[in-house]
Amino acid sequence: MKVQIKKDILVEVEKTKLNEVWDKQLSRWDVLNVEKMDVQGKFAFLTTYDGDIYLNVPRENFEVVP
Repeated sequence: MKVQIKKDILVEVEKTKLNEVWDKQLSRWDVLNVEKMDVQGKFAFLTTYDGDIYLNVPRENFEVVP
């Protein structure tokens, strides 16, 4: 599925292949190809096809697009 960012945000990305966590700036209109989305309240964990996990992304800052 595709997820489009609605607002500029800074999130942490867990690089599972490297076993490290990095900060990443996501800009408005960025599109992520997401394999799995785990929503927990107002936040979500987005897992990409590369295995990267975007941690604690505010639910109000993205939407699923066709």
